[in-house]
Amino acid sequence: MTKQQLLKKTVVALIAILAIDLPAYSENKVDFRIEGDVGGQYNSNIAQIAGFGGDFINSYTVTGTARYLAPSQTQLLARVQGQLNKFISRNEFDVAVFAGSLTLSQWFFNTLNIYAGIQPIQLVSLSSTRKPLDMVYLGGLTYYYPFNKDIAFAGYQIDKLNASAQDFSSINNTFFLGIRHSFTDNLFLNATGRVRLRNLDVPTIADDTRYTGALNAQYIFNPWLTLQAGGDYTQITSTASERNIGVFSFGVNIIGGYNSSLSF
Repeated sequence: MTKQQLLKKTVVALIAILAIDLPAYSENKVDFRIEGDVGGQYNSNIAQIAGFGGDFINSYTVTGTARYLAPSQTQLLARVQGQLNKFISRNEFDVAVFAGSLTLSQWFFNTLNIYAGIQPIQLVSLSSTRKPLDMVYLGGLTYYYPFNKDIAFAGYQIDKLNASAQDFSSINNTFFLGIRHSFTDNLFLNATGRVRLRNLDVPTIADDTRYTGALNAQYIFNPWLTLQAGGDYTQITSTASERNIGVFSFGVNIIGGYNSSLSF
């Protein structure tokens, strides 16, 4: 998994956590969640370079999240995650990832969320001595529009990736929209679209624009167990010919979690 793929995954996770139709609270509230995720995925281009092959990836993830919500609708979200990615054929890409995030946000009218945060990301290669530590600084806004049992959302995010390998450092502007559709109380369909303008810090490396569409279905067996299946396609466009590629992935995840909350 590349740094860009990991950043995309953390951003998607953050949006999913924020996509909550909040009632007006008159007291302080803290939500906790511990989650385990076992998944299998196929990625068509591991290195995101023209002509590079794909592979199947087994991933194992443990995530802990704590969210404090004040009566003012101010929210503080803390998240820690450990992930192990094992490749079937390309063992040189095997990696352990330790990531955290701290995000401060403000809700307006239970529909508009404005946020800013920081994400340290530690990668540990399982086939070499590489242990890069990257930092991501981000801010943005998301507007949620609930209707019937569904919710649509759209927003903008800017993030600065300070990578230990200078070639990966970048400023990224992302515009996104999506919908979460409820077929039943247990079955949901999530569809998202995203345009990401990636401006690299190194002037000799061409910038690129990434157009991504994603679709997944979730079946919630109970509050502790969810089955998820889906995929995404990204078209990368750049003045560098080797970067003009399309990348797709699809997979299945089994997610187990425990939720708790405290009001005071």
